[in-house]
Amino acid sequence: MGLLVEALATSRATSMDTAALYLVLTRAHPELKTRRPKKEFLRLLGSVLEAGRARCGMFEMVQSSGDANDEGYGRWFYVPEKDEDKERAFLIRALMPRQKRSETMKYKQYYWKPLDRISRWDPEDAL
Repeated sequence: MGLLVEALATSRATSMDTAALYLVLTRAHPELKTRRPKKEFLRLLGSVLEAGRARCGMFEMVQSSGDANDEGYGRWFYVPEKDEDKERAFLIRALMPRQKRSETMKYKQYYWKPLDRISRWDPEDAL
């Protein structure tokens, strides 16, 4: 649990998905790659994050309308105010990058309107 808190709190990103957490953890601790296959490790990360959210709310997931929320594969962030270990929360809060943007802890669906069909050449460019 401490490795997850450290990875989420010290990251420049406001929230991270389990695949990004896996990369951060295995880069910092390469021996973790040899303990379990990647799929199993990702499933385990999701269940640990979900357990932390259910127990005291120290991990929260960005709610999305897609399938990313299934099986704990959404984007997660650390909430030091809800951490049961107040000493760790105080220390981590001191190490965290200053103000993380609260807007990035919310899901936003972006939609780009398709462009009209355009010709390759403008009529005035024709010979």
